[in-house]
This record gives sequence, structure tokens and C-alpha cells, in this order.
Amino acid sequence: MEILRNVITRTAVSVCLLFTLSACDTLFPDERVAGTIPVHLKHVDTSTCPMTMKINNTDWIVDYFGLYVSNPEVRIDGKWQAVSFTQNEWQTAKVALLKYHPSCGGDKAGNTKLKINASEKLMQLATNLRFMVGLPFDENHANPLTQPSPLNDSTMFWSWQAGHKFIRLDIHNSQQPSQTWSYHLGSVGCESESAMRPPEKACKFTNRVEMILPMTQLDWELDLSLSVPVMLSQVDLTQSEGCMFESPENPVCGQLLKNLLHRPWLDWQ
Repeated sequence: MEILRNVITRTAVSVCLLFTLSACDTLFPDERVAGTIPVHLKHVDTSTCPMTMKINNTDWIVDYFGLYVSNPEVRIDGKWQAVSFTQNEWQTAKVALLKYHPSCGGDKAGNTKLKINASEKLMQLATNLRFMVGLPFDENHANPLTQPSPLNDSTMFWSWQAGHKFIRLDIHNSQQPSQTWSYHLGSVGCESESAMRPPEKACKFTNRVEMILPMTQLDWELDLSLSVPVMLSQVDLTQSEGCMFESPENPVCGQLLKNLLHRPWLDWQ
């Protein structure tokens, strides 16, 4: 099944960048290492713990938010060139985990940066950045007991058969704590002998989303902005409990996938 794509036009991003720069006087710190891309949450009050965000004029508490991205590439002189992530506890060479899990008690670490193993010169030559939200088949369905960090994070794993949760979002209504809502995106329709075995072929719905973001040449200090409310556009959180490993044929799941594909939920800041 062909990878789903979300392509943001250069014109739209240029307008967004111009607007953002006109309203911001803060420069990036000089000590930033080339290839480091902070990913900030937009429309979320991060001054409180746990975090809160407003959706349809209602405050929702963010209990958990994480997502996997993989296979980073940059476009130079019209050709795509594979790059690797800098390996650490949050990244392998080809997979990174962004994690905005609340750390109110100081015991739950998170990661809000992508670190690409690329020089300043290489980043300045690039005209596009491409990566996938989700995991390739081999990493998604490998033995969970032997995978390296961050693929061994049990909170982002569903089953050996279905694989990992590409996106995990758990929230609850601040005024009605019993009202919860979750979005767990992963591959669906994965067939194997049991949930404890990997599928032998591609799942019916891979649910991987390819992101292509334009870059301005000579600019290597880049920040991304991620909007959870935009991800949830046109979804009434009070009328469902969410979407957890269900087919895109489900109305709620289908709308959420359309948002990932066609709305600017992830953009340059």
C-alpha cells in the first residue's frame, strides 16, 4: 500500500514564516548544533502541569502525547538524500520518538527535539525535509523484547502482530474528568497466527503518513510547530471515546487521518 502523504506548499510556509518572524523578537541560541530541530506544541498551555489545551472552547488535560517519526531525508539539487538521526535514548539511526508525556512528578522524561546527523553546510543546501510519521514494517513488527530504545517503549507498543502506536494521544475534560478521549494510530488489519506473532505481509491499512516540508536554503536553524487541535479538527470529542487501532473506514478515524494528510498540523515555526 502506498505511503500516505502530507505536502505543505512553499508559498503557505513562506507566509507563515513571514508572519511568525514579524511577531517574534527572540533569536535562536548561538549554541544550537546543526541538525537539531525543536518541535514545539502549539495551542497548548505548557505553563501548567499537566498541560492543557483548548478545543471547541473546552479545556482538555493532556495525559499522554507521543509520536514516532522515521526515515529522514533532505532534498538537495532536486534529489532526495537519506540522512540519519543522532543515536541516543530517543533515537536510532532511522527512528525517533517525540514524547510530551507530563512530567509533573519529575519521574517521566520526555523528548521534544529531532536531532539529525547533518552538518550546517548540508542543512543549508537542503530545499525540503521528508520523513514518515510511523514506522517501517520491519521496525514496527520486530521482536519487542530485543528492540533498542526508543522502540522498546512499552507505552507506545500495541502487540507484536499490530506493532507500535505511531501516535498516542490521551486527554480528558478538565471540567468532567471522567470524560476521556484517545487517539492511538497504528497499522490495522495485520494478519498472523496470533497477537504474539508478526504478520508475514503488509497490513491492510499501514497508516503511515509521509511529511514533506519545504526548507529555505542557507537557513539551518529550524523549529517545528505541532498543533494537536488542528490534528483533531472537525472531530466532536464529546460524541466519541476516540480512535484506537480502528480502520480508517470508521468515521472518527477517517477524519483524523484526513487531518494528518491535508491540514497543517505540523509546520515550520
